[in-house]
This record gives sequence, C-alpha cells and structure tokens, in this order.
Amino acid sequence: MNKEMLRKLEYHKIQQKLAELASFEGGRKLAMEMMPSTDCDIVNMRLDETKEAMEALRFNEPFFLSGLKLVDHQLAKARVNGLLHPAELWDIYLLLHSSRLARKYVAEGKYPRLQNLCAGISENRSLERTLYESVSEDGVIRDDASPGLKSVRNGINISRMRIKDYLQSFIRSANNQKLLQDAIVTERDGRYVVPVKQEHRNDIKGIIHAESASGATVFIEPLAVVEHNNKIRSMQMEEKRELERIIRKLSDAVAALTDELATNQNILGIIDLIFARARLAYRTNSYRPEINTRGIVEINRGKHPLLGEEAVPINIEIGKRFDILVITGPNTGGKTVVLKTVGLLTVMAMSGLFIPARENSCISIFDSIYVDIGDEQSIEQSLSTFSSHMNNIINILKRADERSLVLLDELGAGTDPVEGAALARVVLEELRSQKAKAVVTTHQSELKNYAYQNERVENACVEFDPVSLRPTYKLTIGMPGQSNAFQIAAHLGLDDSLVERARELVPRREMELGDMIRHLKESRFKLDTSNREIEDLRAEILQEKQALDEAKKVFSQERAEIIDKARTEAEKYLREVKNEANEAVQELKELLKDKQKPPKWHEVEKKRQKLRQITVKKTVNTAAEDLTTDQLRPGDYVLIRNINQKGYILDGPDVQGDITVQVGIMKLNVNQSQVVKTDSPEEKTYKWRNQTFLEKARHISKEIDVRGKLAEDALIDIDKYLEDANLVGLDSVCIIHGKGTGALRKAVRNYLRDHRYVKSFRDGLREEGGFGVTIIEFK
Repeated sequence: MNKEMLRKLEYHKIQQKLAELASFEGGRKLAMEMMPSTDCDIVNMRLDETKEAMEALRFNEPFFLSGLKLVDHQLAKARVNGLLHPAELWDIYLLLHSSRLARKYVAEGKYPRLQNLCAGISENRSLERTLYESVSEDGVIRDDASPGLKSVRNGINISRMRIKDYLQSFIRSANNQKLLQDAIVTERDGRYVVPVKQEHRNDIKGIIHAESASGATVFIEPLAVVEHNNKIRSMQMEEKRELERIIRKLSDAVAALTDELATNQNILGIIDLIFARARLAYRTNSYRPEINTRGIVEINRGKHPLLGEEAVPINIEIGKRFDILVITGPNTGGKTVVLKTVGLLTVMAMSGLFIPARENSCISIFDSIYVDIGDEQSIEQSLSTFSSHMNNIINILKRADERSLVLLDELGAGTDPVEGAALARVVLEELRSQKAKAVVTTHQSELKNYAYQNERVENACVEFDPVSLRPTYKLTIGMPGQSNAFQIAAHLGLDDSLVERARELVPRREMELGDMIRHLKESRFKLDTSNREIEDLRAEILQEKQALDEAKKVFSQERAEIIDKARTEAEKYLREVKNEANEAVQELKELLKDKQKPPKWHEVEKKRQKLRQITVKKTVNTAAEDLTTDQLRPGDYVLIRNINQKGYILDGPDVQGDITVQVGIMKLNVNQSQVVKTDSPEEKTYKWRNQTFLEKARHISKEIDVRGKLAEDALIDIDKYLEDANLVGLDSVCIIHGKGTGALRKAVRNYLRDHRYVKSFRDGLREEGGFGVTIIEFK
C-alpha cells in the first residue's frame, strides 16, 4: 500500500474530507495519517467502530471533543520541570474534562468497541477540579486559586480605589482645576498621575513621571498618593511571587501525569477520527460492506465518493465467475472512473470507512493493490507515455499474486496497435496465470476476443448512445464495447457510400469480431425483452393481488356489518329474555311475600322451572366461548348471560352441568352453558393499582424542579411528588427551588420540617447545586 498508489486513486482527498469533519487537531492529524489495513480483524474492528459512532450520532453529538487542543508542547515542557502558562494549564484542564466526559458518553454499554477504547482513558478529578478552580477560561489565574493571592489582590484593589477617590477629589477641586490640563486620572509606569500644565508644574508637590510629546503637559504623581502607589507596587511583587508558586504547584501536578495525559490525548484523537468516519458515511449516504479475504469484489450501485450526487452508479463484480475484467468503450465514456471507483472503494473499506454503495456490497482484503492510471511521461527521464506505462506494468508483473488487485488503464495504448495488442494480451495471460484480480480498460479489439475465448476473463463495456452521440456512463458486464465510428460519422452527415467503402476496408477478422459483438447485443436485447415481459407479468399479478386484497377488504367489511346486525338482533332478543326472567323472579317474590298464606310447593317449583327454562339462543359467535366443566370451579366470578347478573360460584358443576351462583342475597341454580367467567371487582382493583405502581416506578425522576412557581403551587407539586416517590421506594430525592430571594427555599423547608415521610433534609453540595437545591432522605 504505497503512497503513490493511493495518490493515483485520490485517497488523499478522502483523508482531507475526514480531516474537515474532525472536531479537533488530534483527529485531523490521524485522518491525514490514516492508511488501509491488510488485517481482516482490524478492518472489521474499524467498521464496527464506525457503525457504533453512527448509531451514537443519531442520539447525541460528542461535544466534549470540541475546543480541544493538542498539548504535546505543554507535556514536553512539564517533563523538563518547566513552568506552564495559565493558558496552557487551561488546555490541560480541557483534556482532563473531555477524558472524563468521553468515558461517561459510552458508559451505558450500547457501544462495546468505543467502551473498550475508552477503558484506556485515565481520569483525575482532583487535578481537573484544582485546575478549574485555579485558572479561568481566559487563561488567567483566578483570585480563589489560593488565600494568599486573594488577599493580595484585594489589597491592591482597595489601594487603587483609595488613590482614585483622592485623585477624583483632587481634580474636582476648584483650586486645582486651573492647574490641570484635563480633569482626568491616568497611569504612567503603573502609577496613578494627573496631567498638569507645564507652567504650573512647580505648584503641585509630587513626582513627575512623564511629559507629553508637545511638552505642554507633565504627568505628576501627587505626594499624597506616593505611599499608596508604593504599597501597590510592593503588593504587585508579592502577587507575582504567589502566582509563580501556584503555577509551579500546578505544573508539578501536571508533570506527574504526563504519560497518562499523552495516552488520553491519543485515545481522544482516535475517537474523533471514528466519529469523523461516521459523519462522512452520513454525508455520502454510505453503507457497511461485507468483508472477505477470498478476492471477491461485488459493488452494487456504487458511486465515486468525490463526484457527489451526480455520479452515475455502477454494478461491478470480480473474483466469483472471473478474475480479469476487460472494459472497452469510447473515450470520455467513464472507463477510468470505473477503475478509480473500484480501487478507491476498496481502500476506503480497508481503512474502516463505509462505502457509497448498497448494503449487500462485498469488498475483499488485498495484500497489495497496483495501479497504472494516467499519463506519466517524463522529459527529464526521457520516458514516453508508452515507456512510463511499460515500466509500471513490468514492476506490477514482478510483484502481483493471487492476493493482489491490479488496475490498468488504456492497456496497450501509446504504440503501434498490432504490437500494443500483442503485448496487452501477454500481460493479461501473465496476470491470469498469477491468479491476480484485475480490471483493465483498453481500445484494443484483440483483447475483446481474448476475453471472449478464455475462462476467468470477462468483457465489459461503458455504454454509448448513438442517437445523442453521448456516453451514458453505465457499465455492462458480459458484453464488449463496440466502436461507434461508422454510426457517428453517418449521423454527422458523411455520405452513406463513403461509410460503406470504409466498412469494406475493415479487415475480415475485425468484421467477424464486430459481428460477434452484434450477435451478443441481439441476444442481450432478447434477454432484456424477456425480462420486460416478465416484469409486465409480475405487474399484472401484483394488480390482481391488489384486486383480491380489495375484494377481501370489502368482504371483511360486509362480514363485520352482518355480525353487527346479528349482534344487534341478539341484544334485542336478550333484552326480551331478561324481561321474561325479571317477570318470573317478580312472580316468585310475590309468592314468597304472603306470609299469611305460604305458597304451595308445586307453585314454587313451577316458577323455578320457568326460570330454568329461560335460555338465550346462540345467533353469533362471541369472543367469550362457553366454558367446559374443567374451567369452572367454586369461587370463580361469572356473568349469567340470560339475566345479565354477576356473582360467585358456590357449588358445581354437577353431572347435569348445573352450578349454584350467589348473586347478591340470592342463590340461583343455572346451567354452566349460561355463564361466562370474568374478572372480579377485587382483581380489577388490584390490576389497576399494580399498573399504576409500575408506571410510576418506570417514569419517576429523582428530582423535581419548582423554580419560577409561586410557593403555594410549588408545595402542591412537591406534596404529590413525595407521595409518588415514597410509593415506589426511593431513598432520597432532590428539590430544585433555586436561590433567588430565598422565599421559595424557606417555604419548602418549613413544609418539609413536619412532613410524615421526611427523615431529614440538607442543602446540596457544590456539585449538586449548593443552596439552590434541597436533598431529602425518606424514613
């Protein structure tokens, strides 16, 4: 995989696209250094990484990589005990911060390859926190970096304020204004001064620090502020010593972790490159190819990635039915683009990149790829076009084997056609004997015949439209290209007799070859016609299927209407039966009411038989089928269909299939065919409560945000939230109320003080939100 081969395939332009899609210099550097791999396991690992990164990008961008800078210089300085500037310390902080976020980004276990890569990242939260608290984003040591620094800077600020207050009073004084050039306070050499007119320089006691360019103004430090300015200068020197001490301490801490930081930077660069590969796949509408080591290349609707959306997709294969593909066709027909597409997509896949082709495309891993494309004649080396091509081909024939992919453009060109064709044929025979996989473009008609006569060699052509006289850029395998010179000449207006005379001058062998190609095209035309007929039949079958589906849909609708009509009639009939049953029950009750004249046994039995004889005729099949004896047992809750009443089974079924059902205060004997098992009220309540609990447990958060709400509304929301949190068994929760005026925080704490579920509560830690949140522990 030499760089010259990659240059001819324009691999460097793919590297540049990757570098543009990287987030920081580490990824861009690795993109420009990326090389194809000949190890199948490494290639599949890279493709897995690209796939995981594409999946991750669907949910969230890795923003933690943005803003990173390479810290090689900082680490080299730290290794030799050098002092790092505050801006350099901030770059180290960004590296530590991004390292921690990278581990968190892949911590969920969805991306095993990325997670395994990030396992090599070292975290140091202590140093990360120290750097953040000591250095600002602007590259300045913060006042809070140490108590001493804060004290000194406060002292400097106080002295400056005092000086400014005095000098403001000084310049506002009516006696002094006539002495001043301007009523302003300025600085010279870090000391506060006032501009005084040259003629009044002796009227103000103090130290002269400078004069204006014209000499009309002198800048005097009044004697009253000299002591304060001296104090500021002294404190500035103390501040400088304290800054050096802080920077030395931080630089030593970084020096102790230089190896870990270098490893982190390298891993983050690799992650950045992986995400750049994923972004490129999305940009070029690319898919993952299937990788093999058998020399099989099968590209389905592949496009050259540098030609954009206007590129014509091609279908090409090699390594299955044939090892050498000979492509012929007119100039500017796209033969060279086919060569470059095959080569470039192959090295892209070997680099872990997805390729702009359909999902079922296959790419083989080759140990070597040899390319002879373009005109490389050299005046300095006295090489013609033919000589430069032959030099390349000689080197290729010396090295090629069955694990090689060879791409040759315009084989046999640049010399006498007869001799060039003979040499080209010998080259193909040698490549065939070496079992190398090769794609060759040529204008030599002899090679078309060679491909037609030999096994493991196949013809192909780039199609040409003789009507419009333009290439279609489509590749057809199995058919050689045909010279369209006569057709083009006739189309452009050359006399027909001249065209026929030219045809007669073509050698007999060439005419036979042309006839062979014509017969092949006629056969292909017949095959295409048959395919079209098959497609037409297929379309007819699809139409018939759609008609059947439509008829099935109409039938289903009619069936549903019939069922609905039957159900309506059944409900009407059921109401009539129910009325009958109600009348029989009422008559029975009337008999039982008369205590003075008890009913006779046969009268009661008559009414009882009347109830038993009331049945519902089955008119339609319902969703609730009759239950068998084995399905009904005492304790089941059932619906008595003929009277639409529910109750519990007390006894049965017996031999005749009768069961005793408790309906309210009444006990009824009914046949099991008249009952349907259903859920009891207790089961429905239990299921509802269980479902409610599961829903709350699945969706409840460990924090509630009530910022911006009135105290009364916030307390209502908090009360409901604490009920739910206690129900699902949370041990602690967080209430976010913000700082503001403190009124909401006070109301929340007063409410929590006597709450029945709250064991204790406290302010949040700094990383939890400080005084803006309250952490609650449940009893």
